[in-house]
Amino acid sequence: MSQQDSSVHFVAIDMGSNSFHLVIAREQDGSIQVLHKEKRQVQLAKGLNADGILDEAAITRGINCLTEFSQRFSQLEQTRVRIVATHTLRVAKNAQQFLHAARKVIGYPIEIVSGHEEARLIYSGIVNSQTLTERNLVIDIGGGSTEVVIGKRTKATNLASLKCGCVSYNQRYFADGVLDKAAFKAAQAAADKQFSLLPNAYFKGSWPLVLGSSGSAKAVNEALNGDSDTPQPITMSGLKKLRQYLIELGHVDHIDLPNLDPKRIPLLAAGLAILISFFKRLAIEEMQVAQGALREGVLYELSDIDPAKGLKQRTVMSLAQLYHADPQQADSVQLSAEQLFVQVAKDWQLTDCRWLLQAAAQLHEIGIHINSRSHHKHGGYIIDNSDLPGFSQQQQTALAMLVANHRKRVNLNQLQQLDSDEQLRLTRLLVIFRLAVVLNLGRIQTATKAITLKVVDNKLILALPSGFDDPNQLLHKDLSSEQKNSRKSA
Repeated sequence: MSQQDSSVHFVAIDMGSNSFHLVIAREQDGSIQVLHKEKRQVQLAKGLNADGILDEAAITRGINCLTEFSQRFSQLEQTRVRIVATHTLRVAKNAQQFLHAARKVIGYPIEIVSGHEEARLIYSGIVNSQTLTERNLVIDIGGGSTEVVIGKRTKATNLASLKCGCVSYNQRYFADGVLDKAAFKAAQAAADKQFSLLPNAYFKGSWPLVLGSSGSAKAVNEALNGDSDTPQPITMSGLKKLRQYLIELGHVDHIDLPNLDPKRIPLLAAGLAILISFFKRLAIEEMQVAQGALREGVLYELSDIDPAKGLKQRTVMSLAQLYHADPQQADSVQLSAEQLFVQVAKDWQLTDCRWLLQAAAQLHEIGIHINSRSHHKHGGYIIDNSDLPGFSQQQQTALAMLVANHRKRVNLNQLQQLDSDEQLRLTRLLVIFRLAVVLNLGRIQTATKAITLKVVDNKLILALPSGFDDPNQLLHKDLSSEQKNSRKSA
C-alpha cells in the first residue's frame, strides 16, 4: 500500500479465541474496498488454564501477532482503527495484563466485547456481505464461545452467546488426538446442554436460511465438499458421514483432507461435534456458509460516519426511556458537563471521552425509578447488568461507574480495581461529571458558560463569576460540600 495514498483507511482487528484477523479497507465511490486481509492462528484459548489465567506463552503469541499487524498499517497517514477481543479475554482473570502489554505495541485501545455484542457484530458483518431472508438463523463457532443469532433481514432480533468453542472443546475432549465414539458423544452432550439453554424463540418454527459463520463452519463445509464446482449445503447426513469418517481414521494425525487448512485439522472434530448438536437440538435441515463474520461487522460499522456512536446513542435513549428518566434534567446536566469538559479535555487527555459524559448525563437518574435515596447506586447496577448494544465491556463498566458515583461519596474500591490509566481517566471524568450535577441541583441550571476551569499541576481550579462567589449563595455552599466529598474520596 502506498504511503502517498490520501484516502481514509479503516482497520479492523478481531482478536478471537482461536484466530486473530486483520482487515484494512478504504472507501471507494461510496463502497468499501478491502485492501488487505490477514489471519493468524494465535489460539489464545489454548493458553487459558482451569483457574482462568492466560499463560505467558499465549500472551506472547498474541502480542507478537499484534506487533506484526501494527506494522501493516502504521505508515498510513489517515486511519480509523477498531480492535475487538472476544471470549478468552472476557473470562481471563489477567486480561488487564494482556491489554496493558498490547497497548504498548498496537497503540490503540482494545475493546473486550460482551457475548451479545459479539453476536450483534457477527450479524452486522453478514448483513453487509450478503442478502438475507425475512427470517435467518446464524451460528458462529469460535475458539471459546459459540454465538447464535436470530435475525429479520438486516436486524438481529435475538442474540445468544454459549460457553462452547472449538479450541476449548478440543482441549477437553480430543486433547490426545483420539477420534472415537466416546469422545464425540461426550463433546456432543456438553454442547447439547449449552444449546438447551437458548430461549424459546430459537425452537419455534422453521428457518428459511441457516448460516454458519467463521472457521469451523468453513472447515466442515470444505471437508464435506472438497473441490466440488457445485458445493452442497451442510446437512445432518453429511455431518454424520464426516463424523464416521473421522472415527474410522481413529486419530487426528491420520486426517487427509488436502483442501483443508492444515491448522484447522486439529480443531475439526470439536467444531463438528458442536455443529451436530446444533443441528439436532434446533432441528436444522441444512446450513450454508456465511459470507461475512465479526471482522466485517467491525469494519462496516467503523467505516460509516460514526455508526458506533449512533448505536450507542440509541441504546442510551432506549434505557433512559425504559426507566422514565427526566429528559429535561438529563439535557441540562449534559450541557453543563460538555461546557466544563471542553475547558479541561486537552490538558487531561480526555478528548475522546465526550460521548461517555453525554451517556452518563442521560442515564444518571434512571435509578430513581427504583429508589430515590440511593438512585446513583441503583443506576450503576442497572447499567452494569444490562445488555448495551454498541458498548464494549470496558465502556459499559466505565459508564456504570460514572453513574454509580455521580453523587455522595465515591466508591474507591471500584476505582482501584481498574488499571492505573483507566483509573486516572475515570477519576477525571467523575470530577467533571459531579460538578455538572452540582450545577443543576434542585432542577435549577446554573449558567455554566460563566464558570471557568483550569488545570494547574494535579489540581482543578474553579472560578465563579461575580455574584456567585458569596459564601451565602446556595451554589457556593453546594460546591464547598462537593469539595469536601472529593477530599474524603481522595
